[in-house]
Amino acid sequence: MRGCFWAFGCPGLGRFVVILGLASAGCGAAKQKDATSANQSEGSNPSGPKVVSSADFEREASPAAKQVVKGGDAWTAYIEANAAPTVEKSDAGYTVSADLGWGGSPVQCFVYEHVIDAGAAVHQLLKAAAKDVKFKVLAPYFVEHLAFDPMLAIRGVYNVEKDGKLLAGDFKLMVVPRPEHPLMCWHDAPGYAKSFARVGSEFAKSFQWKSERPTPARGELWIATLDGMPVGFSRDMTYMLQGDKLSRVSLGARFLPTGPGEMSFEDEAEVITADRDGSIATGKYINEENGEATLTIDIERTKAGYNYVGTIQGKSVSGSFKSKQPLKAHYAVEKKLRSLGSTKKTKFDELEYDPSLDVKGGSKVSYEVNAQGDGLVVSSSIGHRGMMMKANGRGVVKQLEFLAGSKKVQVNLVEESGEL
Repeated sequence: MRGCFWAFGCPGLGRFVVILGLASAGCGAAKQKDATSANQSEGSNPSGPKVVSSADFEREASPAAKQVVKGGDAWTAYIEANAAPTVEKSDAGYTVSADLGWGGSPVQCFVYEHVIDAGAAVHQLLKAAAKDVKFKVLAPYFVEHLAFDPMLAIRGVYNVEKDGKLLAGDFKLMVVPRPEHPLMCWHDAPGYAKSFARVGSEFAKSFQWKSERPTPARGELWIATLDGMPVGFSRDMTYMLQGDKLSRVSLGARFLPTGPGEMSFEDEAEVITADRDGSIATGKYINEENGEATLTIDIERTKAGYNYVGTIQGKSVSGSFKSKQPLKAHYAVEKKLRSLGSTKKTKFDELEYDPSLDVKGGSKVSYEVNAQGDGLVVSSSIGHRGMMMKANGRGVVKQLEFLAGSKKVQVNLVEESGEL
């Protein structure tokens, strides 16, 4: 479990949201341009709104028959459609178009053949759309998951001028940034928001393919909401390695409304190798905002401390710092909480690392643990910022809560497997 949304001013436990779609060898951002071009060429831009009533924005549709969709020999899936969907192959993946008779606009999906950065992919699609229209309202409205694969949908109501008249439109999109066969779906016609979420999520869940990915010793998927609105997700996978080491790959994204018709998209990643006590041996940290890299840092433990190298806001940085004690991954905190049970009251500090706070050294994070019912309440703080966590009787954290200004951010563990 990652710490929290630092963009909200929250402390502790490292960073919560990280890039979904990062392979352990690197990030998928460099491959976004070809996918965006494919999206644009297949009609991803909102267009052709008509004079509509407010009732049109509320309309929904009953489920249609499901049709078979195939991505060559790689995968098979099913999608609702009135007739056989069209499937077109490009260098970046497959475009699927399903006619459901919804306002004259088909549901379209693009299935990638490489990993994607969720925030960057959504940002590029909406940026292309905004060249022709002006969004009045733009915000996430739906979140779902299958095992550790999240699915998040965004809805944008927009205006566009046509023949001297100001018309209204309704653009919905869904991103499913899983490691294999990630996809993006969209629909441009007033209404059908819940119906679109159903079609897109069921299409994503129906995929069948042969996977050769290793099974983690521990897996977690976290979903974040801001005053009840879904705004992000994080997937943490822990793998046990030879030589008493482990690897933690944390991948996710966040989607934050910033003003009327505007959003910010952030991707982050951590790939940590640590000893079994949680002491960091190596670490890779990647942050992106709206598809642009803001931080890429690699650290490696030395006899005296750590070396670091990378870029921050496009400027190269490198150096070393001494540390009397090893930097601790959040794995160390998780192990400690699991050892306490539900009847312990204690305080402890950990020296953790977040290069966006201090690239030249660790940051002390303080924890206070109290029993509550048959579980634990854990408060963490770094400087003036604080967060509360709730754990069960085994010391497994299930929920995080903190304030972002006057708004409440809640992060829930929605899927887990294995043990540490």
